[in-house]
Amino acid sequence: MFGLKPKTVHYWYKEEISDYRKDIAAGKWGEKKIQVIDKTSGEVTKEKPVPIAKAENFGSHMTIDEKQIGKKMYTIMTNAQSGKIALLAQTMKPEELKQVMEHYLPHVLEDVKSVSCDMSPSYKKLCKDIFPNTQLVIDKFHVIKHLLDALQQVRKQLKTQYINQETILVKSDTDEQQTHWSYIELLERSRYILFKMQDEWEEDELEIMQQLFYRFPILETAYRLTQKLRLWYQGKNIGKSMDKIEQELYNWCDEVNQSKIAAFRGVRKMIEKHQDDIVNYFKEGQTNAKAENMNGKIQRFLANNFGIKDRDFFMYRIAGYFA
Repeated sequence: MFGLKPKTVHYWYKEEISDYRKDIAAGKWGEKKIQVIDKTSGEVTKEKPVPIAKAENFGSHMTIDEKQIGKKMYTIMTNAQSGKIALLAQTMKPEELKQVMEHYLPHVLEDVKSVSCDMSPSYKKLCKDIFPNTQLVIDKFHVIKHLLDALQQVRKQLKTQYINQETILVKSDTDEQQTHWSYIELLERSRYILFKMQDEWEEDELEIMQQLFYRFPILETAYRLTQKLRLWYQGKNIGKSMDKIEQELYNWCDEVNQSKIAAFRGVRKMIEKHQDDIVNYFKEGQTNAKAENMNGKIQRFLANNFGIKDRDFFMYRIAGYFA
């Protein structure tokens, strides 16, 4: 609009308008690093940047997640209450993250009471090693995602099995016109309906699901198992007796065993492995929503800036906006 080249505006913004150079000179930016040490020689072989490590952004409830920025993987810790980034480091290794926290954030580790994360073994190990007073909460949305994936796996297996089935006749009670749907069409039409709770189905969707469950009882069983666990995860159960919560989960696992659906056996094993951390959700209802929200914000920031041209300055701006 002003006849200026974008590179000129970017140069002014970086070198003159922002405090980027001043903060580098004052030691406020770019000083925090992870030292990768060779175990045999003891020499520092590599340094990884830690763009954000702010003790003041830590709180009693934190979330942890990974994020790919450019071609590099970063670990992000976000305050679950304020939504601010407390830690951003170019690593996912627990020993390197432990080095960062013990060196730059030693006084805040005891204040963290709860950490929400996915089922990553490295993050679980880090949280149990570095936060002495914390309880780990497995994010409920990751559990539900595995559950819905298992349901869709059952549908896909049926679709493969009946790929050559002949056309079946489905007649609506409210419409005299007859519609011919093959087994494959019926399974395809139900793809997105299966993600919904039953009380959210519309009239035409209800008709499809009735026909689907009539033709494929195993899919009905899989759907009922899915709905039961989703209802178990409802917010009204937060604060409920932990004995009742665990008993309901045991009952669900028993039903999975009785169903003999292979895809759900995998979900049951996953839940049994992480059970103690999964049921911690019902103490306060903490999820990884803040971490996922922050990932979305960073992704939009990447898109608005057409990717990363100057990584260090990009991280400086991330710290300014989100920390």
